[in-house]
Amino acid sequence: MNLNIWKYRYRRLRSLKLVDFTRRWEIRSWRKQILDYVTQHSGYITSPSINAWLNHIQPSPEMATPYNFDINGRPPGFLCDPDFWKTFRRLYPEETEQLLDLASDVLRGKVQLFGWNPVSSAVPSLGIENAETMAIVANWASTNYWDINFYHSKTSPDFDIKWLWELQRLQFLLWLGAAWQLTGDSKFAVMAREILASWLSHLRYPLGVEWSSNLEVGLRILSISRCSAMLMNSPAWDQEFVSTLLAWNRLHATHLRKEITLHHALGNHQLGEACSLIWFASVFPGLPEANLWNSFALKTINRIVPDLFFPDGVYAEQSNGYLKFALEFMFPLISNENVSVQGFSSITLKRLISSLEFIQAQSNCGRNVPMVGDSDSGSAIGWRLAEYWDFSWLLAVGATMFNRADLADGIEKFPAEAFLNTGLHGLEKFRDLKSRSIQMSISNKIKPSRYRSFPTGGYHISRDSYFQLIFDSGPLGIPPGFGHGHADALSILINVENKPVIVDPGTMHYNAQPEVRTYFRETSAHNTLMIGRASQSEVLDTFRWVSDYRVQWIDAIETREFRVLSGTLATNFYSHQRTVLHRFEMGLIISDVISVQGDSMVQGHLHFHPNINIKPMGRNKFLLSHGKNLLEISLPQSPHVSSELIEGAREPMLGWYSGSYGQMVSTKTVRFKFKILNRGELITVIERPKIHKNWNEELLFLKSIRYREGM
Repeated sequence: MNLNIWKYRYRRLRSLKLVDFTRRWEIRSWRKQILDYVTQHSGYITSPSINAWLNHIQPSPEMATPYNFDINGRPPGFLCDPDFWKTFRRLYPEETEQLLDLASDVLRGKVQLFGWNPVSSAVPSLGIENAETMAIVANWASTNYWDINFYHSKTSPDFDIKWLWELQRLQFLLWLGAAWQLTGDSKFAVMAREILASWLSHLRYPLGVEWSSNLEVGLRILSISRCSAMLMNSPAWDQEFVSTLLAWNRLHATHLRKEITLHHALGNHQLGEACSLIWFASVFPGLPEANLWNSFALKTINRIVPDLFFPDGVYAEQSNGYLKFALEFMFPLISNENVSVQGFSSITLKRLISSLEFIQAQSNCGRNVPMVGDSDSGSAIGWRLAEYWDFSWLLAVGATMFNRADLADGIEKFPAEAFLNTGLHGLEKFRDLKSRSIQMSISNKIKPSRYRSFPTGGYHISRDSYFQLIFDSGPLGIPPGFGHGHADALSILINVENKPVIVDPGTMHYNAQPEVRTYFRETSAHNTLMIGRASQSEVLDTFRWVSDYRVQWIDAIETREFRVLSGTLATNFYSHQRTVLHRFEMGLIISDVISVQGDSMVQGHLHFHPNINIKPMGRNKFLLSHGKNLLEISLPQSPHVSSELIEGAREPMLGWYSGSYGQMVSTKTVRFKFKILNRGELITVIERPKIHKNWNEELLFLKSIRYREGM
């Protein structure tokens, strides 16, 4: 067996806790109970038999059905409030048309996945039209969910389960519900019912991939309950259908509670699953299990949030995409009138506030958040009215929840996504905050510092009116597998006038084409150095790494004219110290010092946003522009340093950019190489065009720093 697998298993063994054993025993008992029932009764659980199964596992003699809404009344929550939707149409005319267009596409049998790819919304296959993948799904339909392996398929290597799961989150039902509320046209409600009824009619619990990911089960709870809130007063939502729908939702919640992923390595799954349980319990408080679900989930969240969110707000999985995912789960709970904020610990709330400060520091008012770490472009909410990497609505909602006007600094209008998640109350609170903020004197108004350090998570951000530098000196991710982290230690990202220039290329996909998945994770896809041809860590499989690495941060040095940031990566084979001097308003000097035993080839890469044009200006010099000249990059003129401009290469992969899941476009990348013997140094200058500054003073300062530190 592969030695690297044993290394991982050793780390996993060392990390085991009592819950790993007790939860596995509980899950085994739960699955045995399912099989015993299926064997002794009328077969697998379907719509006709679901109430009998629910009464079997949770007897409720006082209730004829699991829970009955009065469909002639008004369900709780602002999503069914006519005044809310009148206000939405008045304040957000563009988003109103966007919602209606998305809903009309669903009527025509098409759904845009991840905001860009139109696929079929026909059930039960939900867009899986390829013959090979249809065969896979058909096989899963007769397999117990715990026996399904949904990772890379050897027979169909291009198949990725994420596409099926994204559809089966049923988030497109939100567009239909909103369209019904905005227009009163029953065709939207009828289509939502037809899709749900058809999909549910094909379920046979515990068979099928629909149940094999607990997080996906939780996401469906959120979608169906929100959709139901909007459509409960429509003619399509009659009492019989509502009762069946609620019974299935109750089964989803029961499954989630029994299978919750607490016995796996920590990550966003446990948080999302617990949040979904709280949401469902708050929407349907009359269910007999609601209080137990709510209590259990609150304890789970308060226990795991301090490990998922570092004290400085950085998300422990080292992924901005999953930071957004986690906050999307949490914020609707905190702003929900039916959920008491008192149930969340003070530590939980403080960590969430810190995460908003982290988002604000690395973005332009929440927009153009860098694509650090993994992202599947997934959403816990699903409205998708804004660009995926626009987190401004989270900052706006956070400002209202935590009474922090500074978090919404630069956000003049309450984003549509924020309104859809907090209602009229959130809008009024935002306006009040902005009004008080304007009345504050300039001397008292909170302003973001030009330098922000997040030492636990490993991010350091230096900015002036022209440059924004993000320096990554963070860990690989959450042990033992470091799942969603990328091998990007000491990578830099540079924005110019709030536009991304030197970027992280993104993720592309998870389960299809392993060589593509590997490329976007490894060091060559990041703006740092490789020693030899090896990534900073070796890929073990789709979501695991062979080993961790150690990064040490040195406190920043600041003068009136410049700021110096420095970090060191230490592996078993080499040491790499990167020091960046930010000369305010003028440019940056990057000093890389590598120590290794013997001789080695060093490779470095700089990846550029697809919008950026790059023009060689002689040996090892490049001019970057987008409408106007933005930057000049100068590598050493030494003949020992070579550089080349690469775009869309396949063997090996280099020069690719993925702005959304499953989407990959070619982009320009500079690759440079040089050889060292035991020790080597490289100086890179990135400056504003036509500065032509003499950098000798700054270079001498960097040299003095290395002398003091023994480098």
